[in-house]
Amino acid sequence: MLRWGWGRIAARFAGWIAIGLGLLACGMPAIAAPADAARGRALYETRCGGCHERSVHARGARSAKSFAQVRAWVAHWDRQTGSLWRDDEIDAVTRYLNDRYYRFPCPGEVCGTDRG
Repeated sequence: MLRWGWGRIAARFAGWIAIGLGLLACGMPAIAAPADAARGRALYETRCGGCHERSVHARGARSAKSFAQVRAWVAHWDRQTGSLWRDDEIDAVTRYLNDRYYRFPCPGEVCGTDRG
């Protein structure tokens, strides 16, 4: 007569679950969600609105000449202020600013099929 015991059964079951989840994760491609401009607006207003206003982005002599440069400035000031936003948060703020002020072509990896 086999004597498995509950501990051994639980360990074997947990092993099969781990293998199944690992196979499932390997078989599924990672899909990045498009940046959320509304979330970007909230982040911008919370962290940047105290110092920046419309005039900073609406001035004639803009430093940024492309979407990538807007993103570079957002990342730069994120580091300078110590906000430590994740890449998806930087993308969201960049998309918000681009949609509102700059209107540069938005790359698919940031905007998906919705280009703003």
